[in-house]
Order: sequence, then structure tokens, then C-alpha cells
Amino acid sequence: MMDDFNSLTLSGPRVVLRSVQLADVNSLFRIISNSREHLEKWLPWVDYVRTVDDERHIVEQWIYDMQLRAAIHLCITVENGIVGLISTGQIDWMNQRTSVGYWISHDKARNNFATEAAAILLKYLFEKLRLHRVYIQAATGNDASNGVIRKLGFKFEGVLRENERVKEYYFDHNIYGMTEQDFQDLKQDLLPYLQK
Repeated sequence: MMDDFNSLTLSGPRVVLRSVQLADVNSLFRIISNSREHLEKWLPWVDYVRTVDDERHIVEQWIYDMQLRAAIHLCITVENGIVGLISTGQIDWMNQRTSVGYWISHDKARNNFATEAAAILLKYLFEKLRLHRVYIQAATGNDASNGVIRKLGFKFEGVLRENERVKEYYFDHNIYGMTEQDFQDLKQDLLPYLQK
């Protein structure tokens, strides 16, 4: 039986990932608003979330994407409170691959919540969905995100020059990849982020 992406719950030692719901709109908007300065340095979409209605439209699209099994969007929760979000890009079922992106509120950053959330999602993508490859990108100057990616064991594959526009600047992105075999080889190292 296939999982319903709109009702996923995935747990780690400290972090619980659960599917985004319409009821999360106000909380997500508040976190984005409170973390705007922290997030807008690296994420172009932050400028487009100016009202609760903006966030509602985005969440409605995410719920639709999950109904189609086209992507996964999960709240990162700690002690039942939302601290961020982790998502896949469009899932390419034919080639068994996707990308992953995440963000954490400014007041919860540097607690390894993003690392734990990503490890939990990777386990699900590789072991449950049987994907073959996951890739992830981070602006070359985003040391925190690049650190998370390296800690997870992704392999550096190159630089995408002037890949993303944030405000008036184009940022280069490091691109990293992980295959199913890479994940199996690294799984022992990721156990601290996976075991309850």
C-alpha cells in the first residue's frame, strides 16, 4: 500500500516530521515573519510571503502536490512546536530521484534540527519510497546549510554558477548528491539522528 503523503509522520530522537496542513498556515507565517532577516539572505521565496494569505496559497499548493504524490512537504517539529520545514522537490518517479530543501527558524538554528530532519527524510526516501538518488543545493556562502549537507555525508558534485537570484544578487550553488548505496554505506554514521 502506498503512503498518503498528506498524513505522514516520521520520528527521530528529538524531531518529528509531519505533513503540512492548512491548520499550520498561521504558525508557519509567524515563524517566517520572525525569521525573515535570517531566511531572506539565502531563500528567494521569503520576499513573496508577506501575508497569511500568501502562506495559505503556498500551503494549499503543497497539499495538492502531496495528493498527487508529486512532492513531500513536512513541518519540522520539536516538542510539538513547529521549528521549520523540510520538503522534496518534484519527485521524478521514472528516474527515482528528487531533491531536498529545508529551513529552520532563526531561534532554533544550530541545534542539529535540520540535520536530524534531513536524515529522517532521507531514510524514508531511500528505504520506503525506494528512490535511487537525492540531491541538494546550497548557496556557496551559506556555511550553515553546507555544513548540514556535509554532516549528512552527501558527495560534492560541483558548483552551479549564478544559479539562484535572491533580491538583486545571483548566488552560486554547491550541488551535492547521494545515491541509495551511499545512504546504506553512511547509515551507521547517521544512526544518532535516526534512533529514538
